Amino acid sequence: MLDGWSEANRLFSEWPAVSPIPEATGTARRLGDALLGLRDGATGWRDIVALIRQILLEADAQGNRSPLTVPNGLGLPTAEQWEQGLCQVIPTSDGGLTVLGAKPWYPSAPEGPAHEAAEEDMRQVLLGHDSNQRRSLSDCANDPYWGEMFGPGYDHYLSVGQRQAARTVALAPSGSTTIVCLPTGHGKTNVALAAALLRGRRNGVSVIVVPTVVLAIDMERRIRKIIESQGRGSPSGHYAYTGNLPADVKEQLREDTRSGRQKVLITSPEAIAASLKEPLAKAAEDGLLHYFVIDEAHLVEQWGNQFRPAFQTIASQRRAWLRNAPEGHAPRTVAMSATLTEHQVETLRGLFGDPGPVEIVWASQIRSEPSYYIDTFPNEESRTEAVLKAVTLLPRPMALYVSKVESARKWADLLRDEGLTRVGEVTGHSPDEERRTAVEGWGGGSADGATRFDVIVGTSAFGLGVDLPDVKTVVHACMPETVDRYYQEVGRGGRNGSPSLAYLATVPSDIHTAEGLNAQAILTAETAWKRWQGMFQNRVGQDDGNMYHLKLDEVPHYLGSGYEWNQRWNTNTLNLMARARLIEMSSPEAPRREPDESESTWREQLQAFYETVNSRVDVLLTDGRTNGFAYFEERINATRSKILGSQKAALDRLRSALRGDRCIGDVLADYYTVDGLRTSPTCRGCPNCRRGGLPEGDSGTFYSTGWQPTPGVAVWPGSSDPLASFREPRQTCLSISWGTERERKDVVPDLLRQLFRRGVTVVGGPGMDAEEVREIQEDVLPHPVIHDSDGDLMDTHPLPVIWVLGSENLVMDDRLRSRFESSDILYLLHLHQLEHPDRPGTPLIDIHTASITVQTAWEAL
Repeated sequence: MLDGWSEANRLFSEWPAVSPIPEATGTARRLGDALLGLRDGATGWRDIVALIRQILLEADAQGNRSPLTVPNGLGLPTAEQWEQGLCQVIPTSDGGLTVLGAKPWYPSAPEGPAHEAAEEDMRQVLLGHDSNQRRSLSDCANDPYWGEMFGPGYDHYLSVGQRQAARTVALAPSGSTTIVCLPTGHGKTNVALAAALLRGRRNGVSVIVVPTVVLAIDMERRIRKIIESQGRGSPSGHYAYTGNLPADVKEQLREDTRSGRQKVLITSPEAIAASLKEPLAKAAEDGLLHYFVIDEAHLVEQWGNQFRPAFQTIASQRRAWLRNAPEGHAPRTVAMSATLTEHQVETLRGLFGDPGPVEIVWASQIRSEPSYYIDTFPNEESRTEAVLKAVTLLPRPMALYVSKVESARKWADLLRDEGLTRVGEVTGHSPDEERRTAVEGWGGGSADGATRFDVIVGTSAFGLGVDLPDVKTVVHACMPETVDRYYQEVGRGGRNGSPSLAYLATVPSDIHTAEGLNAQAILTAETAWKRWQGMFQNRVGQDDGNMYHLKLDEVPHYLGSGYEWNQRWNTNTLNLMARARLIEMSSPEAPRREPDESESTWREQLQAFYETVNSRVDVLLTDGRTNGFAYFEERINATRSKILGSQKAALDRLRSALRGDRCIGDVLADYYTVDGLRTSPTCRGCPNCRRGGLPEGDSGTFYSTGWQPTPGVAVWPGSSDPLASFREPRQTCLSISWGTERERKDVVPDLLRQLFRRGVTVVGGPGMDAEEVREIQEDVLPHPVIHDSDGDLMDTHPLPVIWVLGSENLVMDDRLRSRFESSDILYLLHLHQLEHPDRPGTPLIDIHTASITVQTAWEAL
């Protein structure tokens, strides 16, 4: 990798000619792009100072304290400007400047032990990939289906948590729901994608719901690379269904979804509730909808309560998919997030858990990359001065977060006025194209590969879907309204596993802004009742029982006329009632053609149905007291209080973290602990921990590292046990033996293939190597093969496990004996001469009554 100091020295020696070299990366690459911009008037003096400062500090962290000689004048910073960036300069004899070095700067780190700890923290951030505090995951061997779906380069799982989540999702039965909490950087997207590609190997579609267009486009890029490298791409070459697509591409995606040719479709909840409603319903009805995946699932509760109700109303469509799918072919639901609270899990269970089964894979772990710094200022003026200093002196790439759109604009203008022109801006008001341009310019993802921004100023709308790996600093010039928002935004830093900094600067007035944003506009019981009665009394139909057909665009009598937000508030009312267990919602079913009905008449009915379906909903009254106001008020108030209480707790927990009287890692871990499922705490540095100086241990030691999450693989009901008839009711081990090596070679692989095709999924043991298992996987697709290479499932999984011994294994080891004597089902394949564990010298097959030959087992299947 090119040395940043050497590249900077070369660039300045050629100035004002600028010729960045393609292999330059990191800060060196940014400096080359910035100097090109400076020559063309698109870069400010402070941009250059900040980047050179960073290059000098990075070199110093590597042991290189050599000065840099830079020209004086010619558009470059003056000596005074270099000094504002805490760079020491002296004139040279030829009129140039020698930048001797840069003085480190740390926010909120007073002299003494805390300053010493901050100094080491900054050194680790500047070391980047060379830091001994880089994220280190305990990877493990992959399963055959994982490698088959992703191809070369995917010969291992990133962590045990990823493996257990992937196995659980791949083995999930029809109609089930899996909630996955897997830390950032552990590859949660691939967990769902591998299972989706496996099920769709022949035909069928899986839909992935994402919250932003940027995330959809980024995920499409990754998925296209994987799928098309296998030669199994979608007909259109597109995988993301977004608003900016041409009409003909959208139509093809809808048709490919209907027919099951799309394999994977990434889209928004609003698209699922509107233009994709009919194609997905048809795919489900034909048994072609395999997986329904909700990425960033914490937003179902955070965003679905108020301004994006489709996050919750899509639950009604899911119920219709499950109801109408052929038996055994209902879509499997997967809700994924890196962070989940107890209330968010409860919401996901309530909306997407019925009828079950529901399993949780909990591998929650506080991120190890950020270190936290917090400052409180008496007024806005002093904070502005401090944040400007931080943006100048802290490493880039950098994100600067604020709470309001007008604040983002103000800050972007201020930074540009102060000489930082490599600054982009992203808010909720930013058009998709402007947002994409900012993100690409920040990360160098544009067509020419150049970086245009070192700093992005954004509101909470900036973050989700942004996966720039080497962000080093996240600054907050505000107090976020929840700890969730703060932690999500801090999480933009260090996504490549390298250490990062998180600096938050507050003023007293921030609390009022945070409380205002925190107070969600949840309908009161009285308003919800009026809206409910308006929809119910003016319903458009009723089926047998308590299923009613309602109009979502019904205008309450007290409004007089409709407004564009009227349907949204009606939707919010029904979502609130569903969470209060007063109703269940489902999508209206398309009319079916009667035997004596003409094609043209039926088509007319079908067209009329789809013209109105987006403003209709079917509602089942789940409680006979729903239409009594007193009971309605009681249930709505209880649900409303829970939602508002959860939001308030999220702000209170953030304020607790910012007080600095407790480790932030512990505060976050407690907040993200769910019903006994604990989150592993980690702290690389925070005000509370740095107060005592450096952590004990060698350079790079963390203050706390928690534990490596090791969840179990879910035990799904209805497991396959195709040879159960050969065992007596209380026997759990079936002995399946061969007599000769020829029999082992000829029969055992075919027997395993038959077992996998009949739903047994786990194989392990010293007699099975990875290559043999991989070959079997190729033959039994789309059935997954789980290779228990480390014995984890042998020790813990109660469902059938196939354990294959080698011909030299004639005695059971302790692990095998423990499984043999347990109540967990075991298919044990072995040589005839394997000894009984309680009768040394006596073959197992002479004593164990549940014993058959491999030939008998193969013939039975």
